[in-house]
Amino acid sequence: MLNKKQARINLKQTKLALAEQITALRRLHKITIPELANQTGVPSAYIEKLELGLAEINFGNLNQIARAFDMKIDLSFDTATF
Repeated sequence: MLNKKQARINLKQTKLALAEQITALRRLHKITIPELANQTGVPSAYIEKLELGLAEINFGNLNQIARAFDMKIDLSFDTATF
């Protein structure tokens, strides 16, 4: 079972991994942050902060970004770590 400090570290690692994935997808599709914002309706400032790992994860916005790349969000909880 994780304590609060370990849970915060895991959340930070998840945010950074997500940031890297979004940046990689955007670059792979050769679109800019403003273009992604226009496609998704998600503010470009939020996308920029998300890519830097500075924004809190909002499932609605994340879902819109995933849709722009024709992807679905696969969310699972690893019971071994909670």
